[in-house]
Amino acid sequence: MAIISQENEKEKSQNKNILKFSQNFQISKLLEKCNVKKAKGVGVTTVFNRLLSIAFTGRSLNRLLESHNLDGKKDVFYRFMNCVSANWYKFIRLLSTAVIACILNVNVEKELPVLILDDTIHKRDRSKNVELLTRVRDHNDGRYYRGFRCLTLGLHTADTFIPVDFRLLSSKKEESRINGMRTDLDKRTVGYQIRAKAISGAYEMAFDMIGKQHSGARHVLFDSWFSKPVMFKELLKMELHGIGMLKAEKGVFCRFLGKTYSLANLYAKVKDFLHKEGQYVTIGVELLDGTPFSITFVRSKQNKRDWLALGTTDMTLSGREVIGIYSRRWNIEVFFKTVKSFLGFAKECQCRSFDAVVCSVAIVFTRYLMLVWINNDSPKRESMGQLFFKLIDEMNVCSFSEALDMVIAEITRVIVHIDNFLDMSIRCFLNTLPDCFSAFRRSFSCET
Repeated sequence: MAIISQENEKEKSQNKNILKFSQNFQISKLLEKCNVKKAKGVGVTTVFNRLLSIAFTGRSLNRLLESHNLDGKKDVFYRFMNCVSANWYKFIRLLSTAVIACILNVNVEKELPVLILDDTIHKRDRSKNVELLTRVRDHNDGRYYRGFRCLTLGLHTADTFIPVDFRLLSSKKEESRINGMRTDLDKRTVGYQIRAKAISGAYEMAFDMIGKQHSGARHVLFDSWFSKPVMFKELLKMELHGIGMLKAEKGVFCRFLGKTYSLANLYAKVKDFLHKEGQYVTIGVELLDGTPFSITFVRSKQNKRDWLALGTTDMTLSGREVIGIYSRRWNIEVFFKTVKSFLGFAKECQCRSFDAVVCSVAIVFTRYLMLVWINNDSPKRESMGQLFFKLIDEMNVCSFSEALDMVIAEITRVIVHIDNFLDMSIRCFLNTLPDCFSAFRRSFSCET
């Protein structure tokens, strides 16, 4: 069967921003490069744009299908999301690269870009039969939920955070997974590869994502969950420097002046040297394999007994520079809050297929990239929440069919008034005529 065109000549988008975003970044070609194709039915770009606009309508996909406001039926959209050949990881990489290039052409870079690595929970707590469903611990409340881990890599550049890649992870341990994965997939397909990545380790996937980036960043920021010596050493092999929050665990961590110390013992040794104004101190140590390492201890302003430790392999940075760079890591937390609160992360997709879950995350990330692009193109910078509600207002404008019905009703009302006005005018005119026209006056009616 012949593949239909990626673009649909009859495509109509209710949102001009979505249509403009799709045209400027050539979404149809990006989808084609990532094996997102269809053999029949509605065009690929039309389906993707419709899924992209759902978050701005205030209604779910099922409600939109019931109201017949979407092109195609239910199966059109679910076949699209369940496609095993679609490489959504590659799609986000290509799209984010294009958005970054667009932003850098407009804004002058004030500070060096940095990569930020973190994960968040993708909750599916009410689900039972979702493929590769596992139990995931939420770092906020310490509880375990059903779902996945969404490992995300972002770039902070020109005062803007941009997600550049992600991996949806299940558990590496088979006994921790609630459900297994499909066994009928060819190992050469993209569908099998994303499932194999889902049951891989977080560090392995982190190195896989970072190794595919060519953003010009020199530093990778991460929190204490990734601040292991193996992370810093692998980044050095990629000619990158890690900056992470160190966890005060028991056991030997580094070597200082020929002796080995844990992080807590090392702080006890140097805490008397903390600056009274800055409340931080930086010392040079070595990891156990001899890798040069810098640790910056920061004392809490609220409680002098509390302290934090930031570690990096970049020995050229001062303590103040390490603290300033690491403060940019908070942007990924703002990103997670935005996609969960506004853009439908882990809320829209209720499919059981792992392909559909990955597709839903890619659509959410695309919405965020679109908001970044709109904000960068506008004369006045706004928050993501403000932009989100502006697009909702745009989507709530009446559709073409509704507007046409309103116009026809108004024309009908006006025509009735004109008809009555003409009838009265003609009768007044005939009444002014001589009596010889009386026969014509008697036979006059509006119909004649």
